[in-house]
Amino acid sequence: MSFAVSPDEVLESFGLTGVVYFPRFHSTENLLDERTMLFLSQVGLPDTNWFKSKASVGQDESISLSEWFGPEDGTLPGECHSWLVLAYFAASLIALDPKSGKIYEFGEGEPLDSYTEIHRDVESLVYSLRLFQQFLQHRRDEDAEIESRAERLRAQISEFDSAPFGSEESQWTLALEEVIDGIW
Repeated sequence: MSFAVSPDEVLESFGLTGVVYFPRFHSTENLLDERTMLFLSQVGLPDTNWFKSKASVGQDESISLSEWFGPEDGTLPGECHSWLVLAYFAASLIALDPKSGKIYEFGEGEPLDSYTEIHRDVESLVYSLRLFQQFLQHRRDEDAEIESRAERLRAQISEFDSAPFGSEESQWTLALEEVIDGIW
């Protein structure tokens, strides 16, 4: 199966210790489609200081989104109960809907019913993370052009998947603004 980003490209961008691979397994509880399972096991998911894979957060914690939130956090919408926790990205929890393959963010301190779709699938997520990593690695070389480079990055990601910058409040929009402002 061919993907828009290869395992070698992800390793080149994030290094040997910056990629987490998920084992493939078949069981009745495993709701992931074949393409998502294949991608996560062969290409992997980045793990950096700004994108923390669930696998690096803590092995004793469940990957089930419904087990991550308690009554003090509010009520998790019913459609989210089967979703899986993938990572933390900036100030958001990133979850995967195993039925649709879509990626959602739950903003820190936001009501649980205000989640936002940020990627059409895990392939788009990793594709965008790789481009963002390259942008971060080269930002100091061209600080004078950072805004135009940020707009090119936004356009390149949006051409592949319109969801990441579909909202002015998405983590992608906020992260890019923080890089431009020199916070990152």
